[in-house]
Amino acid sequence: MDPNFHALQLIAEIALGILGFSAILIGLSRTSDGFSAPDNFRIQLLTYSAIGAMFCALIPFAVFGDDHQISWLIVNWLLCLYSILGLFIFPRRVTKLRLEGYSDLFPLPLAIVQMGMLVLNFIISGLMIINFIESKANFYTVCLILFLIQSSIAFIRTIFYRAS
Repeated sequence: MDPNFHALQLIAEIALGILGFSAILIGLSRTSDGFSAPDNFRIQLLTYSAIGAMFCALIPFAVFGDDHQISWLIVNWLLCLYSILGLFIFPRRVTKLRLEGYSDLFPLPLAIVQMGMLVLNFIISGLMIINFIESKANFYTVCLILFLIQSSIAFIRTIFYRAS
């Protein structure tokens, strides 16, 4: 089954828009001190998630050919590896920020939701790799939407909840 290329194109365009707004935010927020640790974390999470959504939405355009099984394997492995990368970086950093006294900026339910999205992407992509999930196109789109949601949450929190 082919992925829905129109949906993937839309997801890539939305992710590119989020990245553009984050670039504007970074450009306008420059001070001599730079960003605070919490703001820096949120901008990195925002950028990571938006880039993940954008590139994972574009990869099927490059790899899908005659052999759909191999194409899905490549796409799902890339999604899985990207999710693992995020799981190695962000849960540890949000825990460190909470321990440094920024627990009001990173409430536990929000941290669980945001890190849970990375875990969900890892689990879903792993299940697609082992062919446990049959409707790969739908679940792949769900994973990309999770990246967009995660990026949007980080973007909104960066704009409205700044560290003092």
